Amino acid sequence: MKSITRVAAVLAGLALVTATSVGFAPTAFASYASTPVGPTGWTPDGPVHAVVTVGDRVIVGGAFTGGVAALNASTGALEWTASANGGVRALAVSSDGTRVIAGGAFTEVNAVRHRKLVSLAVTNGAADPKWRASAGGVVRDIVVRGDTAYFGGAFAKHSGVVQGGLGAVSVGTGKAVTAFSASTNAKVFSLATNGSKLVIGGNFTAVNGAARNSLASVTLANNSLDSWNPARACTKCNVNWDVLIDGSTVYAVGRNAGAVIAVDLGTGAYRWRVTANGDAQALAISDGLLYVGGHFAEIGIPRQPRTILAALNPTNGAVDPGFAPRFVGSWPGIWALAATSSRLYVGGHFSAAGPTPPKRYPYFAMFG
Repeated sequence: MKSITRVAAVLAGLALVTATSVGFAPTAFASYASTPVGPTGWTPDGPVHAVVTVGDRVIVGGAFTGGVAALNASTGALEWTASANGGVRALAVSSDGTRVIAGGAFTEVNAVRHRKLVSLAVTNGAADPKWRASAGGVVRDIVVRGDTAYFGGAFAKHSGVVQGGLGAVSVGTGKAVTAFSASTNAKVFSLATNGSKLVIGGNFTAVNGAARNSLASVTLANNSLDSWNPARACTKCNVNWDVLIDGSTVYAVGRNAGAVIAVDLGTGAYRWRVTANGDAQALAISDGLLYVGGHFAEIGIPRQPRTILAALNPTNGAVDPGFAPRFVGSWPGIWALAATSSRLYVGGHFSAAGPTPPKRYPYFAMFG
């Protein structure tokens, strides 16, 4: 884990409000308890990199045997597993809740060729043999809007279309949606949509040839690149691992000095920035709190001890005092978060979660 010197000053050239400048008033205590409650009866044998919820299921993807698993959302009991021959990095559920689109590094699922993208039945994990979308490199994130699945990753071509880092296909058929032609000059790690905008995060410096600082947005009504171009949080803040839209705010996570940022969706101006002594890599929002996972041991201004997972006040970045879970192992840390009204699901590369021996819940933990 890399350490940094805490930066409390306003960076030159940024419309930036740090957490110290807005004050750290006490925040409401987190809804979730700090001690995990599951999963029950299933333990992944490798890292979890993606988590989505649908109905009474939570579906996880990663570098464990099978690559995709569906669990009971309350208990974590295993319902089914797929059989991908490579890691799964991204999951998204169809609008009708019947399909889950998976992306990653695999070339086969359930012994049938599916290159980096596949459509699975939520009920049993069966792969749709007629759904033939593909990508030329690893898919890192997927979001669904209506019948369109947007995806990003490390590729220059998908489904026969030359398009760097980004793509779109029909959820129903897997055919390429060529009207969406946005292209980046480097990897895309994260996507978020509010239905009208698609926000893109990664380590790129240009989209459609226009300069962008690892963040960009596209208006989906006409698939046009927006002028929205937030400044970097710091000189070395050259990647955004995850992005999330909530109302008029975009939250993004990345390098230490810019571990968590909140940016106006309309203007690109910073609302606040929080530092950490390691990268933040995953986001979820629930019940008025922003949950942040990564490979840090301290986060906030002033720094608070939190081992790879913290809850922040979304209005000012203040660390919530009521949520302080314990994990064993900090690197590479947490890569996936998903939240419902009753559960927070945490996936990553850690050896255990919880306050006391015996060590339990490696790679995936549920907080209730």
